[in-house]
Amino acid sequence: TAQIEKLLKDSKVSPITLNLCTTLAGNAKLADLPKVASTYSQLMKAKRGQVDATIISAHELDKKQSDQIAAAIKANSKGAKEVVISSKIDPSIIGGIQVQIGDQFLDLSIKSRIEEISRTPI
Repeated sequence: TAQIEKLLKDSKVSPITLNLCTTLAGNAKLADLPKVASTYSQLMKAKRGQVDATIISAHELDKKQSDQIAAAIKANSKGAKEVVISSKIDPSIIGGIQVQIGDQFLDLSIKSRIEEISRTPI
C-alpha cells in the first residue's frame, strides 16, 4: 500500500484516485482497477446522457450517413443527449447495417435478409 501511495503521489493523481488505489491495494483487489474504471466510465456516460453505438457496415459510411444513424438512435433512446458512434467494416454483410447499442442488436443487413429467405419453406 505504501509503495502504491508513493508511486501515485509522484504522478500527480487526485486524492480520490490515490485513495481508491490504496484501498484496492490494501484489499488485494488492485487487479480489479480496470473493471472499476470501466464501470465508472459507463456510469458517467449514462449520467451525461451519452449512448455508445457500434455501426457495422459493408463499406465505410460518410459523415451524412453516420449523422442520420446517430439522429435515429438519439430519437429512439430515452434520455440520450449524445450518441457516440464507432464504426466497423464487415464486407460479409453485403449491404445495409448492423447496429449494436449495449446489449441490443439490430440487424438490417442484406446478408441476414438472404439467410431469412433461404430458411423460408417454399
